[in-house]
Amino acid sequence: MSADPPDLTEPRDPALGGLVRALIADGTADEMAGRQAALEMFRSSRRPRRRRFAVSMSTAAAALVLAGGFAAAYAAALPAPVQHIAYRMLGSIGVPDTQRPAPSPGAPSPGAPRLAASVPPRPPAPAATACPCQDGRPGAGNLVLAAARAQIVAGGTAVLAGRLAPGGRPEAGVRIRLFEHAGAGPGWREAGSAMTGRDGDVTLTVPHLTSNASFRLAAPRGVLSPPVAITVLPPVHLGLAAGGRAGVDLLTARAPFAQAGDVVVLQERSGGTWYRIGERVLGQDHRAVFTVLVPLSGQAEYRVVLPGTTVHGRSVSGWVRVAARSAQVRAARRAPP
Repeated sequence: MSADPPDLTEPRDPALGGLVRALIADGTADEMAGRQAALEMFRSSRRPRRRRFAVSMSTAAAALVLAGGFAAAYAAALPAPVQHIAYRMLGSIGVPDTQRPAPSPGAPSPGAPRLAASVPPRPPAPAATACPCQDGRPGAGNLVLAAARAQIVAGGTAVLAGRLAPGGRPEAGVRIRLFEHAGAGPGWREAGSAMTGRDGDVTLTVPHLTSNASFRLAAPRGVLSPPVAITVLPPVHLGLAAGGRAGVDLLTARAPFAQAGDVVVLQERSGGTWYRIGERVLGQDHRAVFTVLVPLSGQAEYRVVLPGTTVHGRSVSGWVRVAARSAQVRAARRAPP
């Protein structure tokens, strides 16, 4: 330890000056109780090499601790800034550091980097919207469902009627959910709900149905009705227009509710029977164009057929008539055999 007296001049900060004056006051009997033992421990741990401490507030704090607060320093009873300085100077002889409160659960540790707040994951869908279609049990007659029509025009409304009657006794005031499975879609989704009436009956509608779908009802306790399928028929229209050259007409098939890439088949009637004469693929505008020859005499009748797929049912257009033109007939009569 240096023989030079420590610098105990009054600090500029009045609050810190008051702290220094409190520390250099005479210690109480309890504070002085362990002074001699602490001094002996300090003397036994002195290093052989002499070291001159910088004249600073840390030197003053060490001198103050040795002067009257050694026991308080060992008990970590000094104010936190002074206790920390004492620990840095005299930690080798057992003076503890400032007692820091334990961080609250989930709080970051001191000095830990702050992480950018992440967007919380979206909460899972409520159980009320989940379909028990995989784990449920069939109603075995307790819950039934029927469709008003098994086939409807695309864009129309499906009407479904159900009945809940466990053990043959109608149950009123029960919330029934309707689930739909689209022909090309994954899984089941909720399409509506209603409360059963006095007779256990319930009626639900699904507007603007544009693709094949299966429906089933779900009652509480996982009771399910057997599924009911509804087929959607997309309308197909066939139009006639004159071609770009003589003797040729254009037939345009249009199916707004069909899928781009669906095949349409052109048929011609002969002797009361329709025969396939060609096919085209619907483009992105849901149209396909056929070229036909105008007959030299008489007339020809055509129609288009949209075959059924998993998305929609089979649909047939109305027929159109391509008739021979009078000028063509006269020209054909004048032509040599």
